[in-house]
Amino acid sequence: MKSLAFSSLCFVIILTGCISVKPKGIKPATEIGSPVKPITNIWVNSLFKATLEIKKHRLTGLLLLKRMDSISDNVGPAEKVYRIVFTNEIGMTYFDLELSKDTMKVISCFAALNKKVLIKILETDFQTLANIFDFIPKKKYRQDSTNNLVMYGNAGHMKIWQVYTPAADTLLKTAGKSTPANPVFISYSHYLTNLPTKITLENPVIGMKISLRRLK
Repeated sequence: MKSLAFSSLCFVIILTGCISVKPKGIKPATEIGSPVKPITNIWVNSLFKATLEIKKHRLTGLLLLKRMDSISDNVGPAEKVYRIVFTNEIGMTYFDLELSKDTMKVISCFAALNKKVLIKILETDFQTLANIFDFIPKKKYRQDSTNNLVMYGNAGHMKIWQVYTPAADTLLKTAGKSTPANPVFISYSHYLTNLPTKITLENPVIGMKISLRRLK
């Protein structure tokens, strides 16, 4: 039975390995307009109304994303550390995670979610969402159909594509992966005071979707 499950997982990964995170219809850009404005403040301390869906399963509640940096040793800047807590409407914790560049520590987790593969995917998702490795753009493109600015580069171990408005002042989408098994697509919309109030993360390999609506 375990052999069959492993074979099925390998088959899924082979099929989804061809999923491209590269935006379609792009060509090298010769100019980028005004400077890109990165999202920053939303990752300091934000509360979201959240929905997590994995195929036919659905969880709803509140998700807190709080930055809790480590203490600097006066040699370099403090390390980015985040606490991510997802609870239902009556306070039961689905998961409580501590995220850093090196690892994601599981403080607590609902048994049905506490699976190694899922935790690893969540780690990649939240590392990408929080820009924990700092995105370093290498190439710039324009999308033929929209004239949106598309930037390609690295963020730690991830290969990242980011899509901005034509004026390069608003981030619309982020897509990236480090292995064939963990592509993630993030969309940002309904901006208010330069911050997106709606964020969606999708992982096609396992059919997972996380929808976030910022409350504060």
